[in-house]
Amino acid sequence: MKRQIAGMLVCFYLVSGCGAETQPAAQKAVKSEKSQAAETKQPPQQAAAPVKTEVGSKATQTPTTAAPAQQQVDVDQAAQKKAEELFLQARALIKQGKLSDATQVLSSAITLNPRESKYFFHRGSAWADLKQDANAIVDLTKAVDMDPKVAQYYYTRALFFMTRGGGQLALNDFTKAIELKPDSHNAYNNRGLLYATSGKLKEARADFEQVLKIKPDSLDAMNNLGFTLMNLGETDQAIQILDKVLKENPKYLNAYDNRGLAWTKQKKFDKAIADFSKAIELSPQNLKFYRQRMRAYETSGDKTKAEADKKKLIWLQQLAAINDRLVKDPENTDLILERAQFYLASDERESAMKDYAKLVELTPETGRGYLIRGALYLEENKLDRCIQECSRSIKIQPNPEAYSVRGDAFMQRGDIEHALRDFERARRIDEVVAKAYLMRSESYKKQGKHKLAAEDFERAVAIDPALGPGKLDKEKTAAKPVIRPIN
Repeated sequence: MKRQIAGMLVCFYLVSGCGAETQPAAQKAVKSEKSQAAETKQPPQQAAAPVKTEVGSKATQTPTTAAPAQQQVDVDQAAQKKAEELFLQARALIKQGKLSDATQVLSSAITLNPRESKYFFHRGSAWADLKQDANAIVDLTKAVDMDPKVAQYYYTRALFFMTRGGGQLALNDFTKAIELKPDSHNAYNNRGLLYATSGKLKEARADFEQVLKIKPDSLDAMNNLGFTLMNLGETDQAIQILDKVLKENPKYLNAYDNRGLAWTKQKKFDKAIADFSKAIELSPQNLKFYRQRMRAYETSGDKTKAEADKKKLIWLQQLAAINDRLVKDPENTDLILERAQFYLASDERESAMKDYAKLVELTPETGRGYLIRGALYLEENKLDRCIQECSRSIKIQPNPEAYSVRGDAFMQRGDIEHALRDFERARRIDEVVAKAYLMRSESYKKQGKHKLAAEDFERAVAIDPALGPGKLDKEKTAAKPVIRPIN
């Protein structure tokens, strides 16, 4: 889930089993008291100093030497007031997800008042979410340099480094944030995660334990501590802590994963498999959980179930490949159809129907989405729904395929007359059409309409000779119209 760094950065990488997949509170930045003050404080009142401007910006008019000192004060205050108004406007744009617009507004605020660190801080945060990393680090560092006593500036820059693989730089900034704000449990937790990923398990343990001194009910810290203790070989204590996490929150995904790993270390494979299975239930497309359960099955000697998980892993990898292509081209209807059919082949009907609905949304001018969904309903023998969807497609843009699919639905419903009309519109000739002509021929015969019955019989046999006498004069019947004209 994407979170804006302006609302504070999250989404940093986690070591397998560590952290919380559902974006835990420990990964959410909590503003320090100094940071909150920085966002709301009034611009400094420096009457004697003119407002500086950035290169390329419109310069602020400087009063003449004859102007009274009060005129300089008024100019500065007006600029500062306008800058603060722009800052509030930028914050609103950030909340709306309009990051590019926010950076422009913040740039205008900085032009008016380049002495406010919070303007650089929020612009840097927006740059980070826009993946403009060079601009982001310049602005975030500028904020830190201008106001080195604000813990939140270091904390946010640490998260930025963390997401970009700058582990040591992130560690340094988290440590500085902790020095400035010793009760920052988020900084301790995230620094602990960095220690854990780099193999410094004793340091990670100390940080997670410190979080629990500050915030004893932090399930994220408990989960992370359980993971760390497991890797330190203290599996009994790890399991006790993870039991507590899951008692408090039975849907805490990574706690099941971590406890499953702990059970595996203790060779209690049945319990490990149960925990990995619960993790899969909560996150059914996560390859990691299938992989770990597969290994548990293999180690316990259950080759059949291990093979089933292996096949599922292959399926998930194939799905991931389709999804990767869709990320690059999210409105590619061929790819959406490919994924829908992929889901259907694995009985993932609900997911398939979401993709079919997306196709309908993306093809309003052609009706292709309705046609494809109609074909799906035909396969499921939902004939009325099939006819409805195909009719929608035909209304938008008549096409032979929609008539053909709708004809099959009419045929299966026993509505031969409508089926044949659709087959004729589709210019379709095959054994199904032959059977339809034969069935209508028999119906005409029962009604005493022998001439019509004979014509339909000839059409049926011309299409499929197996339906009639072997000595039928093919040249004669071929001369007769197989497709009736439509009035």
